[in-house]
Amino acid sequence: MNNSITKIEIVENMLKIGDYLKMFRVNFNGLRLYIQENPFAYFSGLTGALTASTFCGDQDKRRLATWRNEFIDSYGKKAADDYLQMTADFGTLLHSALVTIKETGQINWNEEQDKAREYFVMAYREKFLEPDLKVIKKMVYEYQKHVASLMQFHYDCVQEIQAIEVPTIWNGLKIATPIDEKCICRQTPKGDFYPTTINLKTSSQISRSQYDQVSCEMVMWNGTYPDKVEYTAILRTKDWTEGKLPTYEYKYLPKEYAEKLASKCEKRLLLCLDSDASYYPEPSSKYFEGITKIGQQPQIVIKTLQEEFETVVTLK
Repeated sequence: MNNSITKIEIVENMLKIGDYLKMFRVNFNGLRLYIQENPFAYFSGLTGALTASTFCGDQDKRRLATWRNEFIDSYGKKAADDYLQMTADFGTLLHSALVTIKETGQINWNEEQDKAREYFVMAYREKFLEPDLKVIKKMVYEYQKHVASLMQFHYDCVQEIQAIEVPTIWNGLKIATPIDEKCICRQTPKGDFYPTTINLKTSSQISRSQYDQVSCEMVMWNGTYPDKVEYTAILRTKDWTEGKLPTYEYKYLPKEYAEKLASKCEKRLLLCLDSDASYYPEPSSKYFEGITKIGQQPQIVIKTLQEEFETVVTLK
């Protein structure tokens, strides 16, 4: 059976509480899209839309492009894509660890190690690669250090975790994105507690463009749900010095400042949305169908994203 959807994931609050959206994240002909099932609607991802609408002279984007091109020159495009996917896998695992922290207030390191090892082995096999157990062992250890960093932040600053990996929508821009964490937390060691959206990062540094992202995330949360937030933030879990308390980097923006940044992004995104280089595709696929005899005209069918999505969901 022909179908251009190669991956489909449910995106919903991992805590299974609260009145939040449920969406599907799909890979359709290489495009990463978010789908609302009823009524059917699809959205581009926030990160990709911001990238598409950013001037190519932006220093952060040039640095990222340079790094990626050098990586491709050295190891090939597939290796670069696999590396980025492995980085994303860290984020997926951190969400799972966050659920454990919320529900139990602790981490069993033996269980966490087994879970992470199994996850990374499956990630290799999904790419038709033989698992490199030496590399995986190192990845598991690095992941556990990030979990310890995550735990320390929540001990220091968080009063209550309320939602994890919750979808939000910016209807006018046809964009969707999940929010890593919504919680009640303080922004400084002795500050007051406020509702906050947090973007979890495992990168080596926090870039300027990430402030645009979290500003848009805050506006999208407040536009989607009634329980408004007052702050948006980036939490960078990191490699810390062993033998000492785990450390982290936390950068926050108050609502007023974040709204100004998001407003600038909105203008950029609107220009891009209505241009020939729009980040919002009109996805469909073409297939040859049936049997064609010599001299006959082949039958070609066109299937929309909605048709293909409904087929996959029905089969599941």
